[in-house]
Amino acid sequence: MKQTAEGTAVEARRLTKVFGGPGSEVRALDDVSLTIAKNRFFTLLGPSGCGKTTLLRLIAGFEQPTEGEVLLDGVDIARDPPYRRPVNTVFQSYALFPHMSVAENVGFGLEMNRKPAREIALEVERMLALVRLEGMGGRRPEQLSGGQQQRVALARALANHPKVLLLDEPLSALDLKLRKDMQIELKRLQHETGVTFIFVTHDQHEALTMSDAIAVMDHGKVLQVGTPAEIYETPVNRFVADFIGETNLLPASLTGRTGDEIRFRLDSGKEISGREHGGHDTGARVTLAVRPERAELATGPGGNGLPGTIDRVVYFGTDTQFRVRLKDCDTVFLVRRQNRSGHEASLSEGQEVTVSIPPEALRVLQD
Repeated sequence: MKQTAEGTAVEARRLTKVFGGPGSEVRALDDVSLTIAKNRFFTLLGPSGCGKTTLLRLIAGFEQPTEGEVLLDGVDIARDPPYRRPVNTVFQSYALFPHMSVAENVGFGLEMNRKPAREIALEVERMLALVRLEGMGGRRPEQLSGGQQQRVALARALANHPKVLLLDEPLSALDLKLRKDMQIELKRLQHETGVTFIFVTHDQHEALTMSDAIAVMDHGKVLQVGTPAEIYETPVNRFVADFIGETNLLPASLTGRTGDEIRFRLDSGKEISGREHGGHDTGARVTLAVRPERAELATGPGGNGLPGTIDRVVYFGTDTQFRVRLKDCDTVFLVRRQNRSGHEASLSEGQEVTVSIPPEALRVLQD
């Protein structure tokens, strides 16, 4: 069943989707072009209303584009009905048939395609083994947990050997621990089957955990496409940096260069240095981004340091978050320190500290 990783699975060409009539138009997608490679776990990520589900529905055939093309294996399928597209969809609600057994649910699509009974039985058995539900074919959906029901929905969607599997926030109804377990299971299923997965979520951690590539969307547009590391480490603008994980944003001006270091002046008047300039010239207004785990705390003066006072200490188990109110600019700066040897209580609320920022930790963003 595993498919080749070569080539393009899905391509969107200048897709636009407008809902409503004159005077009440809503542009859900705005001239979106996107290429998704075969045998990849690809995630559409963004806040509610950004257009990610609309794009998924256009690929599935549940909506028709106002303009543009949807190509699968190089063939435009934008006007084909859903049943003629070699794609399947797993919904948030799972949409299992309550009057059917697990096996009957999994084999439903095969039966609709008039496959022989023996072939259906073998494929159902294989799919249940794939999702680790062996021996549960005779149960009803209400006899299963939420995670098991989701696996049945996945088995049913994969039984017809789709070229692309679309997943519309299928983990949102699960509790945190089960959700994390299912993230690993989904990635395993994608790897073992070789089917291209296109996953919709608003959860940044979920996207970073599972994806081979991520498209960050907002207001009907794709802002950045890249690997999880590229999206997190080198966001292209302020929205992406702020949406993907926690980040500190500091307005500044680019004041000059010394060797390979770029100097910036914050609004407080404090100067710090970085390694990149983002293509800006001296004097330009910029936004600097610093991830909380890249900054350090010291109780005395430090290089590239910003003085402040700890407002709050939050213990997360694996790490501790320090909320530092910087002097002169009344800005809260987040620092995260990993707890390598238990709860680190050496720094406390009200204590004066210096936030030290390594030059390579600074990212210069577009607005």
